[in-house]
Amino acid sequence: MKLKPKVENNNIGFHYTVSQEQIDAHRKRTPEEILEWLETTSKFIYELQTPAERQRLKKAKNFKW
Repeated sequence: MKLKPKVENNNIGFHYTVSQEQIDAHRKRTPEEILEWLETTSKFIYELQTPAERQRLKKAKNFKW
Protein backbone atom coordinates (compact mmCIF):
# COMPACT_ATOMS: atom_id res chain seq x y z
CA MET A 1 0.00 0.00 0.00
CA LYS A 2 1.41 3.36 -1.02
CA LEU A 3 0.55 6.25 1.27
CA LYS A 4 -1.18 9.07 -0.59
CA PRO A 5 -1.71 12.61 0.70
CA LYS A 6 -5.19 13.75 1.58
CA VAL A 7 -6.83 15.50 -1.37
CA GLU A 8 -6.91 18.84 0.45
CA ASN A 9 -3.14 18.57 1.07
CA ASN A 10 -2.23 17.65 -2.49
CA ASN A 11 0.67 19.73 -3.86
CA ILE A 12 1.12 21.56 -0.56
CA GLY A 13 4.57 21.51 0.98
CA PHE A 14 5.98 22.27 4.40
CA HIS A 15 8.85 24.57 5.24
CA TYR A 16 10.41 25.52 8.56
CA THR A 17 13.57 27.52 9.18
CA VAL A 18 15.78 26.78 12.17
CA SER A 19 18.19 29.42 13.41
CA GLN A 20 21.72 28.73 14.58
CA GLU A 21 20.63 29.82 18.07
CA GLN A 22 17.91 27.15 18.07
CA ILE A 23 20.40 24.52 16.98
CA ASP A 24 22.84 25.58 19.70
CA ALA A 25 20.09 25.50 22.35
CA HIS A 26 19.11 21.97 21.26
CA ARG A 27 22.70 20.78 21.46
CA LYS A 28 22.83 21.90 25.10
CA ARG A 29 19.91 19.65 26.06
CA THR A 30 20.53 16.39 27.86
CA PRO A 31 19.32 13.13 26.33
CA GLU A 32 16.69 12.98 29.08
CA GLU A 33 15.39 16.45 28.16
CA ILE A 34 15.19 15.50 24.50
CA LEU A 35 13.32 12.27 25.24
CA GLU A 36 10.92 14.07 27.57
CA TRP A 37 10.22 16.63 24.83
CA LEU A 38 9.60 13.83 22.32
CA GLU A 39 7.20 12.06 24.66
CA THR A 40 5.29 15.27 25.43
CA THR A 41 5.06 16.16 21.74
CA SER A 42 3.91 12.66 20.83
CA LYS A 43 1.12 12.77 23.42
CA PHE A 44 0.07 16.23 22.22
CA ILE A 45 -0.14 15.10 18.59
CA TYR A 46 -2.05 11.93 19.57
CA GLU A 47 -4.66 14.02 21.40
CA LEU A 48 -5.16 16.24 18.33
CA GLN A 49 -5.60 13.34 15.91
CA THR A 50 -8.96 11.88 15.06
CA PRO A 51 -9.35 8.09 15.27
CA ALA A 52 -9.29 8.01 11.45
CA GLU A 53 -5.98 9.90 11.37
CA ARG A 54 -4.49 7.52 13.95
CA GLN A 55 -5.57 4.55 11.83
CA ARG A 56 -4.08 6.13 8.70
CA LEU A 57 -0.79 6.69 10.53
CA LYS A 58 -0.68 3.08 11.71
CA LYS A 59 -1.19 1.87 8.14
CA ALA A 60 1.50 4.25 6.88
CA LYS A 61 3.97 2.92 9.42
CA ASN A 62 3.04 -0.72 8.76
CA PHE A 63 2.25 -1.45 12.40
CA LYS A 64 1.34 -5.07 13.08
CA TRP A 65 -0.95 -4.94 16.14
